[in-house]
Amino acid sequence: MTHTANHSVPEQGKFRRTPAAVGAWLDALEHTSYDYTQDRIDQLERKVAGLTEELQEIRASSPRDSAPR
Repeated sequence: MTHTANHSVPEQGKFRRTPAAVGAWLDALEHTSYDYTQDRIDQLERKVAGLTEELQEIRASSPRDSAPR
């Protein structure tokens, strides 16, 4: 008799665990402060590389005979 009475308990447990599992999965997708810092550093490094390239192009296109001050 007890086997039939407890048979519905695991079914209810699975249903209740599903939202908790989805919530845990969504929390795992969140960026940590370390991830944010790494993303920001990567963005800044790309920006510096772009500005360095732009500066080199400007220097290459400027006339050579003008003396820097």
